[in-house]
Amino acid sequence: MWARTILFLLLACLGPGLATAQTCTLDFTIRVTQGVGDIRPDDELQGHAEYTALGQSFRQEGGTTAWLASGTMTLGSGISGPIWTLMTTSRGPTADLMGIYAHHVEGLTVAGIPFEGPMALTLFGPSGSRPDPSPPTTQEDWDRLDLRRAFSLQAHGHDMLSGEVTELTAMCE
Repeated sequence: MWARTILFLLLACLGPGLATAQTCTLDFTIRVTQGVGDIRPDDELQGHAEYTALGQSFRQEGGTTAWLASGTMTLGSGISGPIWTLMTTSRGPTADLMGIYAHHVEGLTVAGIPFEGPMALTLFGPSGSRPDPSPPTTQEDWDRLDLRRAFSLQAHGHDMLSGEVTELTAMCE
């Protein structure tokens, strides 16, 4: 009974943010700026993300919209985690944003510290580069997010692997 009530309330709250599901595949290259272990600054790592935006969104602080998503983000030969959300901003006072966030990351342990997440790909564009808060769907939409393109993978907040996204190709259906 409680489960049905909670589900009903959740769907009622998310109702206005419902849209059709969108699947995207991204391939990207990271130039490491902060390395860990054998991964050094200026190394290049290949990344891949594949996600389906589940069509539900809700407003967050500061004009950000969260989009529920499922999928996987990988970096290099074995670092990966499930994608759980996309974050967007549009026409704000500073910059537009598209962020892809994975959690429960596995595959990278350095000096006994597992880098378990979050893993984030964040792309910023000039304010107004996104016409609305929906996630980008064309290569042109992604290309407009060119002010700053960053990647990070954190290890319980103590250390992180980070870098600049130097190449990004996207295909959405």
